[in-house]
Amino acid sequence: MITEGVTPSLHIDYKKAAIKQYHKHGKALRTETTINDTRDFGIGKRLTNLPALREIGISANRRLLGVQRLSHNPIRAAEAFTTVHQPVTTNTGQRIAGLRLGDPRAQALLQALLVFRLLIPTGFRCRDLRELLAGLLSKAPGAISASQLSYDLRRLRAHGLITRIPGTHRYRLTETGGEHAMLLTHIHTRLLQPGLAQLTDPDPPTPSTVRTAADAYRRALDQLTREAGLAA
Repeated sequence: MITEGVTPSLHIDYKKAAIKQYHKHGKALRTETTINDTRDFGIGKRLTNLPALREIGISANRRLLGVQRLSHNPIRAAEAFTTVHQPVTTNTGQRIAGLRLGDPRAQALLQALLVFRLLIPTGFRCRDLRELLAGLLSKAPGAISASQLSYDLRRLRAHGLITRIPGTHRYRLTETGGEHAMLLTHIHTRLLQPGLAQLTDPDPPTPSTVRTAADAYRRALDQLTREAGLAA
């Protein structure tokens, strides 16, 4: 149970042994195992058995920490997501918009970066971006103004996705930019669009796992609501 203003702790009991996990002085997480009866583990009480008991305690601590370990760093993930999607304020006070997931122009820019990464490893020019961006947005190249392109390039640079090659008017995709562009475009085209299409299509051409699961969940929720009403 977690209570506001109270630092939580974890207690695990096994016979007369216990694992306690708590915040030491509110600063560091401490995990400790206490064995009060060595017979619980089939070990005698002589001092010669101390190394075996120590190994049991260390193994228990490691197994608990292994279960609690995350597959990723949520703080770094939040920072990376914010870096791309949230507006950036420059040192001069200028506010530059983020590349919002789902925004058509932002998605076109990310897709263009992936093309440049594959086809133009030496960098791309402003006119290269104009031609590719126009095709991705189903527009004529002349429909994209120079000020719009300058803004897009400034936005990509401010968010660390591209960098300007010194002494030239060419730009190169950064390592971080390539990774973010790849992930975000895949999420949009392979996850969000197909998933939403399956959920919203009332008569899909083929059976949809997502739609079937959504219908089953809705029926179960309706059933639970009816049962709650009957119980009342």
